[in-house]
Amino acid sequence: MKRIAAPATVLAVVLVLTGCSTVESKDIRTSGMTAGMVVTLPENTDEADVSASLGVGTLTFVELGDGEGITASGGGKSAELKHHRSAGVTNYTNRLDGVTAAGTEITFSLERGGDNESAPRSTVVLPERVRMVAPAAGTTFSRRKDLTVRFTSEPSQLPTNLGWAGECVQTGSLELEPGRTSAIIARGSIKPVTTTPTPGRNTSQCRVRLTLTRRTEGKVDGAFKDGSVTAESQSVRDVVSAP
Repeated sequence: MKRIAAPATVLAVVLVLTGCSTVESKDIRTSGMTAGMVVTLPENTDEADVSASLGVGTLTFVELGDGEGITASGGGKSAELKHHRSAGVTNYTNRLDGVTAAGTEITFSLERGGDNESAPRSTVVLPERVRMVAPAAGTTFSRRKDLTVRFTSEPSQLPTNLGWAGECVQTGSLELEPGRTSAIIARGSIKPVTTTPTPGRNTSQCRVRLTLTRRTEGKVDGAFKDGSVTAESQSVRDVVSAP
């Protein structure tokens, strides 16, 4: 079991939204775009959530035009991703109902208009799902004692990441070897933050979110400049951390 100072699986990806902008796709060749495509298996639903974003540079997103679109397909289902835009960020989302079986290949296809090159095949396979069974939501635990985390899963050759984050503790995580269905967060591993206490506020105890993540990485269509396509199963529990 390997301890990591911060979640390596991007359990929480922090984006600085200030300065984000969106440009129209007619001005951008596919070979100049960076693609980000993600499949997420929610803990309590029988579906796969699919999302995609296209960008140029760090904070500039691409908005597709007429006759262009992104679809996701797999497990005999297909869905056209729907456009969303907020605070300069543009992305495309939808779901594939009933598509959760490990090993299912999900394909993202970008269809472009005119003489722009399409990117029809960015693929990733679904990982085995994980589900946390202990501790129960709302459990209060002391950082001075070991905390045991248990979860269920089909047999898998993939590692699992166990991360934690909260207002009164330092963010951290453990990487669990394939085949594991339990882990012990040793006493003292979840450390309090080292900030100046706020008068009248209890900063020694707070809600902490435990997140189990199992992830696979796929192959992005060669028409893009670069990017990533990933699939992940997550299980989350909110507990209370006390001194």
